[in-house]
Amino acid sequence: GGGATKAGDEAGAGAEEGSIYSHPKLYELAFGARDFDAEVKFLAQLSELHGTGPLNDLLELGAGPAWHSTACVNVIEDSIAVAVDNSPAMLARAQERIDELGLTESIAVVNGDITELDVAGIFRAAGMNTYSGGFDVACILSGTAAHLLDADAAIGCLRGAAAALSPGGIVVLELEHPYDIFDGTLMNAEGDAWDREAEGVKVLVEWGREGDYFDVARHIVDRTIAFNVVDPATGAPVAGWGPPVETTVQCRVYTAPEVDALARLAGLTVAAVYGDMNVDTPLDDEQAHNMICVLKKA
Repeated sequence: GGGATKAGDEAGAGAEEGSIYSHPKLYELAFGARDFDAEVKFLAQLSELHGTGPLNDLLELGAGPAWHSTACVNVIEDSIAVAVDNSPAMLARAQERIDELGLTESIAVVNGDITELDVAGIFRAAGMNTYSGGFDVACILSGTAAHLLDADAAIGCLRGAAAALSPGGIVVLELEHPYDIFDGTLMNAEGDAWDREAEGVKVLVEWGREGDYFDVARHIVDRTIAFNVVDPATGAPVAGWGPPVETTVQCRVYTAPEVDALARLAGLTVAAVYGDMNVDTPLDDEQAHNMICVLKKA
């Protein structure tokens, strides 16, 4: 790899206005409690265990605010990252964060459709003009892969990621745990909800709602997602955050054998599957709440 020096501009449609991705500050408030430094250290550990060795180059697909790209460059000395997304609002916020953190020499933000990656354009954005390898790790985290609703989209994404990897590099997918299919949770949707206090406000998050439709033939749930920002003390709306946001997002739930088949079609093999971002948590652990798939390029 080289040094990421400038923002690229790939082909790709923008996200719909009114989607959760058109409200990046709200998205960060709702989902920003994750320990992104620890998650990048986990990616680096996977690279050592299953990939090329040390993590020097990270490709973050469906990057949103580029949390993992910025964490990578902060945690791993002399590393670079490229963050790809197709939401104009998220792209602008990612670039704003990178500028604020002074990381413009190490991270490039690229506008692109993750199902039709312009790999040459990504290499140019990364400063890989003397390209002789590729990225050590491509990651598709934070539920992004759930937007790959059918086989064509999933294979397109994985083939693009594979083409961007160095020989022996890995793709890391974070997916919903398939238990929800097998125990009937998705057939009898109950939803989830939480709140988080930050920046002097409280965000109320609804992630799924009772009655959300699950298409059992396609393994797609029509998930209701809602955000509402209130005063922590009074529960009253807070000026400057806009009205509550509510939308429906289609999310695909994958099983491990499906991922194995899709990986093979994309020229990848499954190197490992975990139940969380921890190598000591297997998929069948009672504490497992995600499915982390590590796919290796030959």
